[in-house]
Amino acid sequence: MNFDSENLSELQRHQHYEAHFNSSSSSTHLLTCFILRVLTSLIEQPSSNTFRKSAIPKDLFKPRSFQLPLRKKPADGFWYPALSRPPPDNCCPGLIPLLKHALKKSHTKGNTRRAVLCYESATYICVEAFDRRWGCGYRNFLMACAALMDQQIQSIYFALLDDPFPPGVRNLQRWIEAAWKEGYDREGAKDLRNLVDTDKWIGTAELYTAFTFRGVPSQLVDFDLSNSEKGIQVMIDWIVQYFSPPNPKQGTVTDVLRGASPVIATDKMPLVLQFNGHSQTIIGYEISKNGDTNLLVFDPSRPPRLSMRRAAIAGTSSVVWEQSRTNQVLQSVMHPTSNGRSSKLKRPSSSSDMQQHKRTKSSESDDEIIIVEDFDEPKNGQRSGVSASQTQPSTLDPSNVVNHFRLGMSKLKRKQNYQILYFPMTDPWSIEERDKRKVVTSISCC
Repeated sequence: MNFDSENLSELQRHQHYEAHFNSSSSSTHLLTCFILRVLTSLIEQPSSNTFRKSAIPKDLFKPRSFQLPLRKKPADGFWYPALSRPPPDNCCPGLIPLLKHALKKSHTKGNTRRAVLCYESATYICVEAFDRRWGCGYRNFLMACAALMDQQIQSIYFALLDDPFPPGVRNLQRWIEAAWKEGYDREGAKDLRNLVDTDKWIGTAELYTAFTFRGVPSQLVDFDLSNSEKGIQVMIDWIVQYFSPPNPKQGTVTDVLRGASPVIATDKMPLVLQFNGHSQTIIGYEISKNGDTNLLVFDPSRPPRLSMRRAAIAGTSSVVWEQSRTNQVLQSVMHPTSNGRSSKLKRPSSSSDMQQHKRTKSSESDDEIIIVEDFDEPKNGQRSGVSASQTQPSTLDPSNVVNHFRLGMSKLKRKQNYQILYFPMTDPWSIEERDKRKVVTSISCC
């Protein structure tokens, strides 16, 4: 029996199916009709190429972010000089000894009268890609911690800063929120609210809260220059007094010689300088040939050049200091050679030659000839993170080195309000002393 379902109406097709299902036909015939019924339902579908889809949930209409390749999250680790592992790329130890020698060169040339630097193991720590626009306060905090955890005046500070979790950008955020929960700096907690895993800026007030929470003594000092007749000089004088060592009435020969040196490093901790829009770490000061005082700073947003970093990590013995243009001309006139070029002393090939060279050099000008210096090696002979290429002599211009860290009066005068965080290096605060300092307070100098 031929069955043409396309020429039957829908009612006729259903009557045909019912007749077969209600009859006593064989099971084979019933199966055939069932198959025909399925085929008929398929024929009833629209003949166009478009298909109706189920409704799309409204939430799928929301813009979808592109799936970028997975990248390794920043380690956000913390490094300080006592660690045996090499420093990460954004950390540079050894810059204070390097700067000290550059300042000595500057003094020899008559550009620097005197300079005083902070604790020699202070580490330059810069922002990374993930916190480039907001991380200056955090990085200044890490620079302070790196010095505090390495110094020996108050060695107990190490345990206070390292436990229950060590410093870090994200760890500092957790650190501050933990302090808020204990009632510290309610005003700051109200202003910043949630801080963990955000890119919110912080300042010296938050650093004071963090250090107080851990029991490390610190103090804030305010400078409102609009209220001072002396202007910026008030803050400069305070900084000079902080870094300058006391003048002992009686002391050893070493003390006398040390005080007479035009460039010295002290055991003072770095300062954190806060002003509108930025913060920096003060590592010392320099008095220029005209009597002006320049601050020397580690700016977390301005990393040192690679050549400077390599020289600092390898030690000052790896540095070849460039001659000034004046001395190059004098050398050419006083010591001409057959090819018209000035002669230079080669690096001594033996230790005995080096010793002899150092003895004869002591009576000469500090930058008359290019030499390789071998003083102020890293502590215990450590050369953290130094590769074979980094141990090769680095040629540096002392003027460029000093200029990288200079912060002059002209720039400082652009701001009217500054705040400094400093560390008196007294015994850790007890629980009672911490409770008294839950409200952030500062000393007003003007």
